[in-house]
Amino acid sequence: MARPKNADGQRTRQAILDAALDLFADKGFFGTSLRDVAKAVGVRESALYNYFAGKDALFDALLQAHETTKSERLTTFAEGPIADGRALLEQLAITTLEAFVEPREQKLFRILMSDGVRLAKLGRCNLYERMASGRVSMAVILDRLMREGWLRRADTHLLGIAFMSPLVAWRQLHAIDADLPMIKNPRVYAKQHVGLFLQGAAASSVRRPVAGRARARASKSTTRPAKPRRSSQ
Repeated sequence: MARPKNADGQRTRQAILDAALDLFADKGFFGTSLRDVAKAVGVRESALYNYFAGKDALFDALLQAHETTKSERLTTFAEGPIADGRALLEQLAITTLEAFVEPREQKLFRILMSDGVRLAKLGRCNLYERMASGRVSMAVILDRLMREGWLRRADTHLLGIAFMSPLVAWRQLHAIDADLPMIKNPRVYAKQHVGLFLQGAAASSVRRPVAGRARARASKSTTRPAKPRRSSQ
């Protein structure tokens, strides 16, 4: 079989991306030079410009590849049939946590945690826009669940944040090797999270706690003026 055109170029481009990901994760974006990347790949620094305009473009390509993978993963949930809304959300949560522990995901997360905010503030990458595909796919999933009666109507953006935030918190704890049951049992955590997400945090009938009422009565009794005592004749 004939080799595809530009096969060597595609391999070199991927090798550059792989080397940049490793170096950015170990030394930080700002601590890595294009010369470092070129040396790791085994090419001249000038050769890198045949594939990327500069280090910012190289980092943006890493983010784009990540978003493409995430969008493809979410599309499976957005377009497939929904037989059980709870089961779909549980599988979505589990799949997300499983993706978080993949080596490439962990490396990219370390880069974003160490340099992502600084890069965004400097205007050298637009993290919000880069994550747009994931937000859109998540909104499609939640909108379908609402239309089919699995969820009550709500703002899909806020609902997406409410669903993803505990999963991102798990990712941060996993990144620092937190010795917690929730980190050791991600599937259990995912199912518990979905249960709370579907129920909401408030009780169905919110009442003032009994202890609070007791304290209030006690406070009233201490501030109430005492009745005058009758003097004995």
